[in-house]
Amino acid sequence: MTNRKGFRLWIFLCSLMFLLSVSCAGTGCSKGLLRKGPEAEKTWSCDNGADETMNRRDYETAIFLHERFLENEPGNALALYHLGYAYGQTGDHLKEVSYYEKALSFGFRSGHFFYNLGMAYGELNDIEKSVSAFRKALEIDPYSADYHFGLAMACYKRGLADKTAEKEFLKAIKIDPEHVKARLFLSMLYADWGELQKAAEQLRKILEIDPDNARARKFLERIEQE
Repeated sequence: MTNRKGFRLWIFLCSLMFLLSVSCAGTGCSKGLLRKGPEAEKTWSCDNGADETMNRRDYETAIFLHERFLENEPGNALALYHLGYAYGQTGDHLKEVSYYEKALSFGFRSGHFFYNLGMAYGELNDIEKSVSAFRKALEIDPYSADYHFGLAMACYKRGLADKTAEKEFLKAIKIDPEHVKARLFLSMLYADWGELQKAAEQLRKILEIDPDNARARKFLERIEQE
């Protein structure tokens, strides 16, 4: 039997490293949900050339072109959203939030917008605003596994006493049973609570979905040593 304090420290370090890896990768729980929805298309249109640089992930050029476009249309909320997104992809989350909030002030609303706003607030460790943004995303689309996952992550960062994280991870998994990130973070949450059997169940599910998932396999092996 290994030392319980040592095991909990190991769980904490795994959680921290995975949070950092997800954030830096810019996928899944971070960004990657920039889409035009009917809410945006009804009212605003953006510069095609500026948007094309976004599609190429040339975010420095995208910033330049969107800023130039906004000189003539300062109230174009869609362009403000795109500019904020581009800044977020360069790691400037203060400017990202600033432009999202400007877009919001002009009436911009979409599930993807609130998802990215929630992630940006999370990057700035403004957890309550992050939670609020994810809840607004879910008001628009309550059947998005990613939106439930985003809310779960925000609540997870709020502390282990917050049971909402478990509930939202489970909702994400119910909608998308192959949502590996939701299952992995749920397993970490269970391990933090000392519910190792539940943690192991989620890890085994991950390995059914993705047999080559080294993180899940290592985590499961560590739990089975307890």
